[in-house]
Amino acid sequence: MAKGKKSSKSNQEHFKSYRYEENRKARLEKLAKEQPNNEQIQGALRNIHYRRRTPKARQWNSRTRELAHWNRICKRQYVEPKTKKLGYFEELKNEH
Repeated sequence: MAKGKKSSKSNQEHFKSYRYEENRKARLEKLAKEQPNNEQIQGALRNIHYRRRTPKARQWNSRTRELAHWNRICKRQYVEPKTKKLGYFEELKNEH
C-alpha cells in the first residue's frame, strides 16, 4: 500500500525562508551593480534575514477586553452636555 508523502511544517518554513533569502540577495546584488557607492546595500547584503515578524506582546486578554467594554459603556452614559440646559424651576425664575 502506497503512502502519500507528508511534508512537515518545518520543511515548508525552511523553504519559504530560503526562497526569501535568495530573492532578496538577487535584488540587492542587482541594485549594487546599479549603485556601487551605496553603503546601505552592502550592509543589507551582509545581514539578510526574514524581517517581517508577528508582534510578540498580546494585545487583548479577558481583563483588557472587559475594561474596554466598561469604558465604552460609561462614556456613553455619562457624557456631559456641551450647553447647560436650565431646569424647570430655573426657567420659572427667569420668566418673572
